[in-house]
Amino acid sequence: MNEFKIFLTRVLSISLITAIPCTLLLVLYFVTAPRIAEYHEIKLKKSVLNIFSIPYRTEEKKFFGLKFKKVDKKDVRNVFENSITVETLPGQYNEQTEEGRKEKELFMYYKDEELQGIGFIATRLGYGFNKAADISLFICVGPDLETVKGIEVLDHAETPGLGGRMTEEKFMKQFVGKKLKPKLSIVRGRKTIGPNEVHAITGASFTSKGIENIINEAMETFWLEMEADKG
Repeated sequence: MNEFKIFLTRVLSISLITAIPCTLLLVLYFVTAPRIAEYHEIKLKKSVLNIFSIPYRTEEKKFFGLKFKKVDKKDVRNVFENSITVETLPGQYNEQTEEGRKEKELFMYYKDEELQGIGFIATRLGYGFNKAADISLFICVGPDLETVKGIEVLDHAETPGLGGRMTEEKFMKQFVGKKLKPKLSIVRGRKTIGPNEVHAITGASFTSKGIENIINEAMETFWLEMEADKG
């Protein structure tokens, strides 16, 4: 009988020890999930507006003597809704993810009824220290569907100080005005020559090659979708 009590006590203790952190993690998830979703929503909308140079309201805040700009989320949403046209591609073009079927959206900006550019999100597995994590890019092209209006990094888990430098303005600005046909080329150890070449990230060859592959593969699919949609 004593042995059974000891066994029962151990089972209950292990169950309790396991249940407490699981409960805490579950509560933490439900508390943070909406904030994380909002963060990604605002980041995408800001990226689209930034590429088209569409202004939105920011507020200057002070924290321990340091000044920083805080985005007015409500204004970002309003400006985005009034400026950007979002279209969902037909079902056959949607992406299959672990969570299920994900609709593919096109983000378009019209000025005086003329198309200024069209963008979409491209997501692929990363190339740095965490190859199981995604790199997510917003790729935007002009009305000719081959000249880059801008590229923004939405999400990544590349090595800080190396592949993580993909978010730096100096690197991303290179893409503006570049041609994506026949394909984009990221070069190392020499000057860029053609209208489709940009410099690689120093010390991050794999990430640079990965970005090149993501953009080229995404554009090939995009052009096929545009042709099929016309038909």
